[in-house]
Amino acid sequence: MSRIKWAVLLLVLLSCGLLLPCTQKVREDEGWVRSAYSLHQIGIALQAYHEDNGHLPPAVVRGKSGQPLYSWRVFLLPYLDEDSLYRQFRLDEPWDSAQNSKLLEQSPRCYDPALGGNDDPGLTRYQVFVGPGTAFERDGLTWTDFPNRLSDTLLVVEAGHPVPWSKPADLSYDPAGPLPPLGGAFGMPVHVLCYELWRTAGFNACMADGSTRFIPSDTDEKALRGLINRGAP
Repeated sequence: MSRIKWAVLLLVLLSCGLLLPCTQKVREDEGWVRSAYSLHQIGIALQAYHEDNGHLPPAVVRGKSGQPLYSWRVFLLPYLDEDSLYRQFRLDEPWDSAQNSKLLEQSPRCYDPALGGNDDPGLTRYQVFVGPGTAFERDGLTWTDFPNRLSDTLLVVEAGHPVPWSKPADLSYDPAGPLPPLGGAFGMPVHVLCYELWRTAGFNACMADGSTRFIPSDTDEKALRGLINRGAP
Protein backbone atom coordinates (compact mmCIF):
# COMPACT_ATOMS: atom_id res chain seq x y z
CA MET A 1 0.00 0.00 0.00
CA SER A 2 1.35 3.41 -0.96
CA ARG A 3 2.29 6.03 1.63
CA ILE A 4 -0.62 8.18 0.47
CA LYS A 5 -3.11 5.38 1.08
CA TRP A 6 -1.59 4.72 4.51
CA ALA A 7 -1.87 8.38 5.33
CA VAL A 8 -5.53 8.46 4.25
CA LEU A 9 -6.30 5.36 6.30
CA LEU A 10 -4.59 6.82 9.36
CA LEU A 11 -6.55 10.05 8.92
CA VAL A 12 -9.83 8.14 8.74
CA LEU A 13 -9.01 6.13 11.87
CA LEU A 14 -8.03 9.27 13.79
CA SER A 15 -11.21 11.01 12.65
CA CYS A 16 -13.35 8.12 13.82
CA GLY A 17 -11.59 8.15 17.19
CA LEU A 18 -12.15 11.86 17.62
CA LEU A 19 -15.75 11.82 16.47
CA LEU A 20 -16.86 8.79 18.48
CA PRO A 21 -17.54 10.91 21.59
CA CYS A 22 -19.76 13.12 19.39
CA THR A 23 -22.04 10.16 18.70
CA GLN A 24 -22.18 9.38 22.41
CA LYS A 25 -22.64 13.00 23.53
CA VAL A 26 -26.35 13.16 22.65
CA ARG A 27 -27.09 10.12 24.77
CA GLU A 28 -24.94 11.31 27.69
CA ASP A 29 -26.46 14.79 27.61
CA GLU A 30 -30.04 13.59 27.18
CA GLY A 31 -31.04 14.39 30.76
CA TRP A 32 -29.90 18.01 30.58
CA VAL A 33 -31.25 18.53 27.05
CA ARG A 34 -34.58 16.91 27.81
CA SER A 35 -35.01 18.97 30.96
CA ALA A 36 -34.45 22.20 29.03
CA TYR A 37 -36.93 21.09 26.37
CA SER A 38 -39.53 20.19 29.01
CA LEU A 39 -39.22 23.64 30.55
CA HIS A 40 -39.64 25.18 27.11
CA GLN A 41 -42.89 23.22 26.66
CA ILE A 42 -44.11 24.39 30.07
CA GLY A 43 -43.25 27.98 29.18
CA ILE A 44 -45.19 27.80 25.93
CA ALA A 45 -48.15 26.26 27.81
CA LEU A 46 -48.12 29.11 30.34
CA GLN A 47 -48.05 31.63 27.51
CA ALA A 48 -51.07 29.92 25.93
CA TYR A 49 -52.92 29.80 29.25
CA HIS A 50 -52.34 33.52 29.71
CA GLU A 51 -53.57 34.23 26.19
CA ASP A 52 -56.79 32.27 26.75
CA ASN A 53 -57.54 33.48 30.28
CA GLY A 54 -55.96 36.91 30.41
CA HIS A 55 -53.74 36.02 33.37
CA LEU A 56 -51.39 33.36 34.70
CA PRO A 57 -52.83 30.36 36.56
CA PRO A 58 -52.84 30.51 40.36
CA ALA A 59 -49.89 28.76 41.96
CA VAL A 60 -52.32 27.03 44.32
CA VAL A 61 -55.89 26.18 43.32
CA ARG A 62 -58.16 26.47 46.34
CA GLY A 63 -61.58 25.13 47.23
CA LYS A 64 -64.65 27.17 48.16
CA SER A 65 -63.56 27.36 51.79
CA GLY A 66 -60.02 28.38 50.86
CA GLN A 67 -58.36 25.03 51.42
CA PRO A 68 -55.51 24.21 48.98
CA LEU A 69 -56.49 21.58 46.43
CA TYR A 70 -53.83 21.17 43.75
CA SER A 71 -51.10 22.84 41.76
CA TRP A 72 -50.99 25.16 38.75
CA ARG A 73 -49.47 22.16 36.96
CA VAL A 74 -52.94 20.59 36.84
CA PHE A 75 -54.50 23.63 35.13
CA LEU A 76 -51.76 23.45 32.52
CA LEU A 77 -52.61 19.89 31.39
CA PRO A 78 -54.87 20.89 28.45
CA TYR A 79 -52.06 23.07 27.11
CA LEU A 80 -49.63 20.16 27.23
CA ASP A 81 -51.76 17.81 25.11
CA GLU A 82 -52.93 16.03 28.27
CA ASP A 83 -56.68 16.56 27.84
CA SER A 84 -57.48 12.96 28.74
CA LEU A 85 -55.59 13.19 32.01
CA TYR A 86 -57.20 16.55 32.79
CA ARG A 87 -60.69 15.09 32.30
CA GLN A 88 -59.90 12.33 34.79
CA PHE A 89 -58.83 14.83 37.43
CA ARG A 90 -61.60 15.82 39.84
CA LEU A 91 -61.16 19.56 40.08
CA ASP A 92 -63.28 19.89 43.23
CA GLU A 93 -61.08 17.45 45.16
CA PRO A 94 -57.54 17.77 46.56
CA TRP A 95 -54.56 16.31 44.72
CA ASP A 96 -54.32 13.36 47.12
CA SER A 97 -57.99 12.34 47.12
CA ALA A 98 -58.82 8.72 46.34
CA GLN A 99 -59.38 9.50 42.66
CA ASN A 100 -56.72 12.12 42.06
CA SER A 101 -53.93 10.28 43.85
CA LYS A 102 -54.25 7.48 41.28
CA LEU A 103 -53.28 9.95 38.56
CA LEU A 104 -49.84 10.59 40.03
CA GLU A 105 -48.63 7.54 38.13
CA GLN A 106 -49.75 9.18 34.87
CA SER A 107 -47.43 12.15 35.26
CA PRO A 108 -47.11 14.09 31.98
CA ARG A 109 -43.84 13.44 30.22
CA CYS A 110 -42.71 17.04 30.54
CA TYR A 111 -43.14 16.86 34.33
CA ASP A 112 -41.28 13.55 34.62
CA PRO A 113 -37.72 13.33 35.88
CA ALA A 114 -35.26 13.30 33.01
CA LEU A 115 -33.85 9.98 31.85
CA GLY A 116 -31.06 8.88 34.11
CA GLY A 117 -32.25 10.92 37.07
CA ASN A 118 -32.85 9.54 40.55
CA ASP A 119 -36.30 11.04 41.18
CA ASP A 120 -39.19 8.63 41.60
CA PRO A 121 -42.03 8.54 39.04
CA GLY A 122 -44.82 10.98 39.83
CA LEU A 123 -42.40 13.60 41.15
CA THR A 124 -41.33 16.81 39.45
CA ARG A 125 -38.66 19.45 40.00
CA TYR A 126 -40.43 22.07 37.88
CA GLN A 127 -41.67 24.62 40.35
CA VAL A 128 -42.42 28.34 40.54
CA PHE A 129 -41.48 30.97 43.09
CA VAL A 130 -44.20 32.22 45.40
CA GLY A 131 -43.68 35.22 47.63
CA PRO A 132 -43.21 39.00 47.45
CA GLY A 133 -42.23 40.24 44.00
CA THR A 134 -42.27 36.83 42.32
CA ALA A 135 -44.06 35.80 39.13
CA PHE A 136 -46.68 33.97 41.22
CA GLU A 137 -46.92 36.42 44.11
CA ARG A 138 -50.70 36.41 43.91
CA ASP A 139 -53.52 35.06 41.76
CA GLY A 140 -54.49 36.79 38.53
CA LEU A 141 -51.14 38.32 37.58
CA THR A 142 -50.77 39.41 33.95
CA TRP A 143 -47.75 40.32 31.86
CA THR A 144 -48.45 43.97 32.62
CA ASP A 145 -47.57 43.16 36.24
CA PHE A 146 -43.99 42.43 35.13
CA PRO A 147 -42.15 45.78 35.04
CA ASN A 148 -38.90 43.98 34.26
CA ARG A 149 -38.33 42.46 30.84
CA LEU A 150 -40.03 39.06 30.57
CA SER A 151 -36.77 37.60 29.30
CA ASP A 152 -35.11 38.64 32.57
CA THR A 153 -37.71 37.20 34.96
CA LEU A 154 -37.77 33.60 36.21
CA LEU A 155 -41.08 31.82 35.65
CA VAL A 156 -40.40 28.10 36.26
CA VAL A 157 -37.18 26.51 37.50
CA GLU A 158 -35.63 23.20 38.48
CA ALA A 159 -35.96 22.99 42.25
CA GLY A 160 -33.46 21.28 44.49
CA HIS A 161 -36.09 18.88 45.82
CA PRO A 162 -38.86 17.16 43.81
CA VAL A 163 -42.54 17.17 44.79
CA PRO A 164 -45.60 15.22 43.56
CA TRP A 165 -46.52 16.91 40.29
CA SER A 166 -50.14 17.69 41.25
CA LYS A 167 -49.40 18.75 44.83
CA PRO A 168 -49.67 22.50 45.53
CA ALA A 169 -46.02 22.75 46.52
CA ASP A 170 -43.52 25.23 45.11
CA LEU A 171 -40.57 27.41 46.11
CA SER A 172 -41.36 29.87 48.89
CA TYR A 173 -39.33 33.05 48.42
CA ASP A 174 -38.57 35.65 51.08
CA PRO A 175 -36.55 38.67 49.85
CA ALA A 176 -35.01 38.97 53.32
CA GLY A 177 -34.43 35.24 53.85
CA PRO A 178 -32.19 32.58 52.34
CA LEU A 179 -32.82 31.41 48.81
CA PRO A 180 -34.91 28.25 48.42
CA PRO A 181 -33.04 25.12 47.28
CA LEU A 182 -32.37 25.11 43.54
CA GLY A 183 -30.53 22.66 41.32
CA GLY A 184 -31.24 20.31 38.46
CA ALA A 185 -30.48 16.62 38.37
CA PHE A 186 -27.88 17.21 35.65
CA GLY A 187 -25.09 19.71 35.18
CA MET A 188 -24.37 21.38 31.86
CA PRO A 189 -21.48 19.62 30.07
CA VAL A 190 -18.52 21.54 28.68
CA HIS A 191 -16.91 19.96 25.60
CA VAL A 192 -13.77 20.44 23.57
CA LEU A 193 -13.55 18.47 20.30
CA CYS A 194 -16.59 16.52 21.49
CA TYR A 195 -14.81 15.42 24.66
CA GLU A 196 -16.52 16.28 27.92
CA LEU A 197 -14.14 18.16 30.21
CA TRP A 198 -16.48 18.84 33.13
CA ARG A 199 -20.07 19.59 34.06
CA THR A 200 -21.19 22.93 35.43
CA ALA A 201 -23.55 22.61 38.39
CA GLY A 202 -26.73 24.66 38.20
CA PHE A 203 -30.32 24.50 37.05
CA ASN A 204 -32.42 25.02 33.96
CA ALA A 205 -34.96 27.82 34.06
CA CYS A 206 -37.84 29.03 31.95
CA MET A 207 -38.08 32.80 31.68
CA ALA A 208 -41.38 34.67 31.52
CA ASP A 209 -41.06 35.10 27.74
CA GLY A 210 -40.95 31.29 27.30
CA SER A 211 -37.21 31.07 26.62
CA THR A 212 -34.97 28.74 28.62
CA ARG A 213 -31.67 29.45 30.29
CA PHE A 214 -29.10 27.47 32.28
CA ILE A 215 -28.13 29.26 35.49
CA PRO A 216 -24.85 28.10 37.12
CA SER A 217 -24.84 27.44 40.85
CA ASP A 218 -22.12 30.05 41.39
CA THR A 219 -24.31 32.85 40.01
CA ASP A 220 -24.11 35.93 42.20
CA GLU A 221 -26.95 35.85 44.73
CA LYS A 222 -27.89 39.47 44.07
CA ALA A 223 -28.16 38.75 40.35
CA LEU A 224 -30.28 35.66 41.03
CA ARG A 225 -32.63 37.61 43.28
CA GLY A 226 -32.93 40.15 40.49
CA LEU A 227 -34.16 37.40 38.17
CA ILE A 228 -36.65 36.12 40.76
CA ASN A 229 -38.15 39.58 41.31
CA ARG A 230 -40.40 40.55 38.41
CA GLY A 231 -39.71 44.22 39.16
CA ALA A 232 -42.65 44.79 41.47
CA PRO A 233 -42.07 47.44 44.16
